[in-house]
Amino acid sequence: MSRFFKAVLLRCFIVPAFGLLVIGSSNANESAGPSYTIEGWNEVLVSVRDIERYTDFFAQFETWEAIDEGNVSASQLLAWQLPSSAQARYRVYANQGTVRGYIRLVEISGVEQVLMRPDSQSWDTGGIFDINMRARELESMAKDLRAQDWQGRSSVTQFSFGPFVVKEWISQNSDGFAVAFIERIEPELEGWPHFKKLSRTFNSTQIVKDIDAARAFYEKVLGFQLYLEHKGASKEPGENVLGLPHNLADKVERTVFILHPDGTNEGSVELLEFDGVTGRDNSDRTRLPNIGIAALSFPVKGIEHLENHLNAAGIEFVHGVKVIGDKRSMIAKSPEGAWLEFFEALE
Repeated sequence: MSRFFKAVLLRCFIVPAFGLLVIGSSNANESAGPSYTIEGWNEVLVSVRDIERYTDFFAQFETWEAIDEGNVSASQLLAWQLPSSAQARYRVYANQGTVRGYIRLVEISGVEQVLMRPDSQSWDTGGIFDINMRARELESMAKDLRAQDWQGRSSVTQFSFGPFVVKEWISQNSDGFAVAFIERIEPELEGWPHFKKLSRTFNSTQIVKDIDAARAFYEKVLGFQLYLEHKGASKEPGENVLGLPHNLADKVERTVFILHPDGTNEGSVELLEFDGVTGRDNSDRTRLPNIGIAALSFPVKGIEHLENHLNAAGIEFVHGVKVIGDKRSMIAKSPEGAWLEFFEALE
């Protein structure tokens, strides 16, 4: 992808704790034209070994509930390119009172599976790294989750990010289901009335090898707008939320872009690149039926126009537009192999 695009130059200002930071819009949607619209993703698909193990996990947060479950249709399995031997069931969880930020678990049987990001480090590239959820009393939550098969990249870490002070814990379980649990310290969090302990999902990170190509895909091809740009290392050596060696935390620069169709942070995509640190590329594993965070789902209008646009841009598809249940759906691949579902409800 990088041979087609050039990076967009943006004005930046200095944030002492983190380096360069921009919060705002790039107005990139002007190039997308009026023939289709994309909303921020409203659901994440996670492939797991056993759906039932998540019953108690969600119950402990009190405001999460299962809102739908059943068997995955044959047409959906075929669209995911699974063999005829495959069967699957699903369950959808939602934070009560919300209409987005859902988590759809799928349990697939009858086919060989491996982890999408096995034994992974934060700097391993390919697919979807994590999802973000807001938390309360994070230290206590982390203690409880460690006893439930969750392991962090580091301990709960407090840091300043622009005008915000947060605590964060990036953790995953043995299904490779990775979550950045984030607790706002300052200023007081507003506008999130529906979570008591753990919020809906709202952002998702991809670790990329070529951040210019990744950004160009979202900004120039899909027409997303910039919400945040950051470049810098930690202010000083020590423990850091991404699990870098303590003595390198202030030497390894990280570049971050957060992008969204409307330039907000609700169903946004975060791109992260480590400068000078390389690891395993998992792009060839980040597909179903494998185990891990599988896809982000974006509601759209004018899906056929979007399909034509992506075809003209040379984007790789898992499948083109198909009628699956009550929607028209297609799955495209990001430059780093992340699955992105675009869907439009049938009228």
